[in-house]
Amino acid sequence: MSVCDVFKVLDLAARRGEAAVVVRVLDGGRAYVDAVVGGKPLLGLVPDAVVRAVAGLRPGERAQLEVGGMSISAEALLVRPTVIVVGFGEVARRVSEVAAAAGYYVAAIGHEAEGAFYRGDLPDLERLVSEGSIVVVANEGGHPSDVDVVELAVRRGAGYVALLASQRRAALVVRELERRGLPREAVASRLRSPAGLDIGARTAGEIAVSVVAEVVMYLRGGSGRPMREVKDPYKVVEEAEGDLSSYRCEWRPQPSA
Repeated sequence: MSVCDVFKVLDLAARRGEAAVVVRVLDGGRAYVDAVVGGKPLLGLVPDAVVRAVAGLRPGERAQLEVGGMSISAEALLVRPTVIVVGFGEVARRVSEVAAAAGYYVAAIGHEAEGAFYRGDLPDLERLVSEGSIVVVANEGGHPSDVDVVELAVRRGAGYVALLASQRRAALVVRELERRGLPREAVASRLRSPAGLDIGARTAGEIAVSVVAEVVMYLRGGSGRPMREVKDPYKVVEEAEGDLSSYRCEWRPQPSA
């Protein structure tokens, strides 16, 4: 049982509900992890007796139990979306940090990042990526592994696959994936490349904001339009209730002379 296993369970749980009890079981020489979501074990590994034993836990609570000769470690938590970030440079690190700051579980593959839940290397993707996963491949200038990672993610049914690339390199990646037997429709339905929203990003941090913003838009169903357009305050000025005339602050702008 590894952190990699826990991460994958959290990733699956995040797609099933808002709360889960992560259960680590030591049964003799066998160890495994599962999550109880909605009163049912997500992977079907946890016996009914364990499900009943952890049913009363609330988010933030932990418990150490002995059930039927099994040693149980359980933690109830509010599950969050998970993001797998693959890359070996500054942009990947920044994407991981921005995603972690946004409250997501982050698996940092190929780099170190503050706030990441998991740190691993390329072979770990075989265990991490599954149907519905969110995968961001962020190597400035490209990396030989990019096409292989994207291929793995698409074949595994990842819901969102972002690739940092120029328009030309993105086109070459699509062509190579087709050569490897992936239909263009299957690639187009999952691959977002060039990655991110058009905000004029230039620095690594700005690029990371652009990419994570697109992840949020994908997860939450946003439009990508400026909020000033989506909720134009000038359309409701006359109907707005409340009064700020008594508002005071220690500092206030001075009238122009």
